[in-house]
Amino acid sequence: MATSQLPLADDLYLAAHDNARGRCLLSPATLGLGLAAGLLAELVLWRRLEIQDAGLTVVDERPTAEAATSAVLEQLLREGHHRQVRDWIAFLATGVATELVERRLARAGLVKRHEKRGLLGTKVRFVPTDLTVAGWPGTRIRIAATRGELLDSPDLVLTGLVLATGLDQHVLVTLEAAEREHLFGQLRRRLPVMLQHLVGQAEAAVGDAVMARRA
Repeated sequence: MATSQLPLADDLYLAAHDNARGRCLLSPATLGLGLAAGLLAELVLWRRLEIQDAGLTVVDERPTAEAATSAVLEQLLREGHHRQVRDWIAFLATGVATELVERRLARAGLVKRHEKRGLLGTKVRFVPTDLTVAGWPGTRIRIAATRGELLDSPDLVLTGLVLATGLDQHVLVTLEAAEREHLFGQLRRRLPVMLQHLVGQAEAAVGDAVMARRA
């Protein structure tokens, strides 16, 4: 069974960066939506949050063992009257999720701050420090698909969010049709229902964002 080495949202962030140059493969908006869903999924896996259809409920108010998910949980508790998954994905995607994940990765030494000065000011981005490590989440999924292995729940969610954000066009492009179907089958049969709902909400949010940009 393939296993995650990093928190789910961190894996997604690294998978979203090009292995050769560390360039982000997604728009900031799409990356933010994916990371927002990833952090919420982490809280589900921490058994702090439950999701049914389009709504969410905090079932355990204790902080988790790390800062990023604890910060999201605290925000959920402060704004307890907001119960819609899509609303929380949209809110966290405004910059909150990306900042939390980049901060967590920076503390682990897995990304570094990069500044580029231009006519319109200084542009700041975070790039992976080790492109081999950055490429591992996507490689791990591809290996499982080619070998017919079963993914654990975090990697199933990661696969779902790779598909939801369109990142599969980069990460899974080398897979054969049967290998992709192996992944799709696992998502349908083995991903817990509440996490299926979350991935579905993330996919819908990404679709809405794409349509809004085209309007």
